[in-house]
Amino acid sequence: MAPKPENNYSHCDDVQTDICYLAKESKHENEKPYEMRYDPRGKLPRTNMSNDFRSVTIRNFRQLQDSQSFDEYGFAAVKVDCSMTASEFDEEEKVYGIYYPDVEKLLHQIFPDAVKIKILEHGIRKRHAEFRTKSEQAFETAQPATAVHIDYSPYSAQRTAWAFDVNPDQYRRLLTVNVWKPLQGGGNDWPLALCDPRTIDHTSESIVADVVFADRFTENVRLYYSPKHEWYYFKDLKDDEVIVFRQTDSALDGAGGVAHASFYNPKADRNAVPRASIELRAYVFY
Repeated sequence: MAPKPENNYSHCDDVQTDICYLAKESKHENEKPYEMRYDPRGKLPRTNMSNDFRSVTIRNFRQLQDSQSFDEYGFAAVKVDCSMTASEFDEEEKVYGIYYPDVEKLLHQIFPDAVKIKILEHGIRKRHAEFRTKSEQAFETAQPATAVHIDYSPYSAQRTAWAFDVNPDQYRRLLTVNVWKPLQGGGNDWPLALCDPRTIDHTSESIVADVVFADRFTENVRLYYSPKHEWYYFKDLKDDEVIVFRQTDSALDGAGGVAHASFYNPKADRNAVPRASIELRAYVFY
């Protein structure tokens, strides 16, 4: 069981809000959950999953972070040396040519024993003012991901490693991590919540789901609610900070993935700029 916050932890930055879990339904005992990321034109429902909104307390991890945070919790906020401005992240050639190498350098510093580190892809999200009133398909840019999830199942992480022409007999351990960076500056609008993986019982509280695109598919992991889950966020992330968090680790029982989701923050600054962020997915080979 994960340790509770220390006695001198201040709760003034705690946020009470709803988190979007997966509803537990008997049909998923025989029917695999799925979500289609394209329009099937009425041939199939876009998903066979339903949401289960639960009120949770999300604590500010700033007070708890130390040098062992990633090893213990699976996530940490770290500084990244990158000269790009927020607007430059709209220029893909600069993201690939400047930001990718900067993140690879950072990850080699965090994981010095890794023999190879490769970045798979990135995504940018920009919250629209009408985000909560319309469906995802109504917007030109990706919106904050509110459903609690882990990006990969252990199988899909290993399967996707083939994209780098690396097969399982070429490494003894595979670690996948996400690197999440806010682009809008301060204000704490729709931040990222992270669940301590030690508080998740994967046998009873998680399920693998298919994520289907028009030309490919993968798997992620969805989470059922438990009052034992412990949630955290990082208040006031700076322009030179990123959150690095684990998605799978072949050396850990249950893979140790950090479930995460964006959340409505009732304590956000009233005039906060709408959330914008970039997230990279990286593969760390040992």
